[in-house]
Formats: sequence, C-alpha cells, structure tokens
Amino acid sequence: MSAKVLQTGSKESIPSGTMETRKVQITGRSTYVISLPKTWVKKVKIKNGDSIVLIPRSDGTLLINPKLSEKGNRISEHLSTTIEIDSEDQERFIREFIGVYLAGYNLIEMNFKTHIPKPIRQEIRKLSHSVIGPEIIDETQTSVTVKDLLDSSDFSMVKGVKRMYIITRGMFQDAITAFQQLDHELADDVISRDNDVDKLYWLISKQFNLILKDVFFADKMGVKPQEALGYLLVARSIERIADHASKLSHNLRKISHESSMFSTFTEISKEVLDILDSAINAFYRNEFEVAHGVLNKSKTLGYKIEQLNHDIASLETDGSTMISLAYIVDSLDRTHHYAEDIAETAINHYFITG
Repeated sequence: MSAKVLQTGSKESIPSGTMETRKVQITGRSTYVISLPKTWVKKVKIKNGDSIVLIPRSDGTLLINPKLSEKGNRISEHLSTTIEIDSEDQERFIREFIGVYLAGYNLIEMNFKTHIPKPIRQEIRKLSHSVIGPEIIDETQTSVTVKDLLDSSDFSMVKGVKRMYIITRGMFQDAITAFQQLDHELADDVISRDNDVDKLYWLISKQFNLILKDVFFADKMGVKPQEALGYLLVARSIERIADHASKLSHNLRKISHESSMFSTFTEISKEVLDILDSAINAFYRNEFEVAHGVLNKSKTLGYKIEQLNHDIASLETDGSTMISLAYIVDSLDRTHHYAEDIAETAINHYFITG
C-alpha cells in the first residue's frame, strides 16, 4: 500500500529561530506594557480589540494564546487527516491508521481509488473497535470516515495507567493459577484481556503526544507536562508485561502434564508479582527508598531465574514441554526486568516532581 497522509487544521507554526526581545514599559503607575511581534500578530490573525489569554506557568514563563477563550476552551478547529489508499496492503494500512490516531487526529478519512476491498473494509471496522474513541460516522463505496468521539482529556492519564496495571496484574496472577492447575480455559481468558491493555496504552500514548502539542491539555488532565513522560514509560512497561502474561499463557497451553518443577515456577512467579507491586507503589506514592529496594530484590531474583534456566536444561521430559517451560521462564525474566524499569522511572519521577 502506498498511503499519503494529508493534514488539515491549525498545525502551521512559527518558524524556529525567530526569538525577539521586548522592553517593558510602565504606563500610569501600575500598568506594565510590552508590544507583540508584528509577524506573530499577522500569523495568528489578531485584530484590534481581540482578546488573548495570558497564563502564568510554574516555571516563571507567561504563555500568550490567542486560540483559547477565557474559560480555556479551544477556538481552533479539530485536526483532521486523510489517508489515501492505493493497494490492499493491510499491514501498512494498520500502521498508518494507528500512527494518525496516536498523533491526535480526531477525524480520519480513508479514501480508495476505486471501491474499498472487503478485507480492508473489515480491517477498518476492526481497528475502530481496537482503539478507544474512534467510531465510523460515514461510509461510501470509496471512502470511510472515522471520528474520535472521546475527549481524551476526560480520561485521566493517571487513572489510565492504574487501570492498565489492574488488568495486567490480574492477567499475570491468573496466568500463574492456570499454570498451577493446567487450566487451559483460564489461559485463554488471560490472552483475551491483552487487547484491553493495548487499548489503554494507545490512548495514553495519544494523550502524551497531545501534551507535547498543547501544554493546556496537561492541565485539563491534572498532570504536569514534566510528569507525563513518567506515566508513558510506566504504561509502556505494563503493556510489555501484559504481552508476557499472554505469552506465558500461550506456552502453558502446549503443556499437557505436570512437571516436578511446577512448585519452583510458582514460587518465582509470586516473587515477580511482589516486586512488580512494589515498583508500581513506589511510582504512585513517590517512594524513593522503596524503588531502590525493588532494584536490589530484583537482582537477587535474577539469580534464581538464571538457576531455573539451568534446571530446565537437565529436566527429563519431552522436547515440546521443555521448550514451553523455557519460554515461560523467559517471560518471567522479562517481566522482572520491566519491574526494574518501573522502579527506575519511579526514582526519576521522584526528582522531577520533588
């Protein structure tokens, strides 16, 4: 597929390298006045008598925005984009759809040169259900229009990451239970929940990109711009952990009988979950020492996982079971490393917010 993305909306910006200085003047006894750059005034189309919004920031800067009302509502139109599709390459189409969604476009029109092939049309419907917000609002033989009906600022990034963790923790815990009991139905249920975590991660990624474009968006969500990266990094680690809970369950389905090592697997799995809980708590509670404790415990756990890998190599079982157990150990290992990443983010978060 060759797809060309056409952007519309208020995206055009002032060229970089145009910093200007202005001297402050006093009129009367208490009014401080500066002039606005003429090129900027023309660019944003300010007229005599127009109101602009002044917003003092915590870092001492003063933002001047002509595109907000006094209540903080945007005057500018929503961003829209068009994807021109000229082949049936579904994978490329999926990548571009997710890309424009994450970029913050809330009106996406997809055009095909002739009629839209059935597989592509089905993929569009599937994609609109695999992300939070977008819904199909118009459809013809050659085009489909999707509109994001969710105001992304209505869903807190803080709550979003918490929700991701609740789902992922449940997945991991159920994967352990399914492993103990060789419960393939429970394993299937764990796998099905991975999509819910992906949806939330994409939404949080979209919110982060909107914060980069619009500093006021962070205020609406109750998150400081300097905090947003921490939430994105934690969300990314949680999304990876959910992937490994799903992979663990996939490999469990290939095991048909118990192994003498099941008790050791279960013990280490619970240690991984405990470290993960501590890392998340350290991040949300801004607990500097707890985060360091997670990293120290994780190092010890790493030795146990390494020993478990050696034990599997000497296990007397069929090849299929041995391979599946090795993949399960790999998922446990990666999960405990993602817990380390969260703990390190918690330490950085402590200094950023402190």
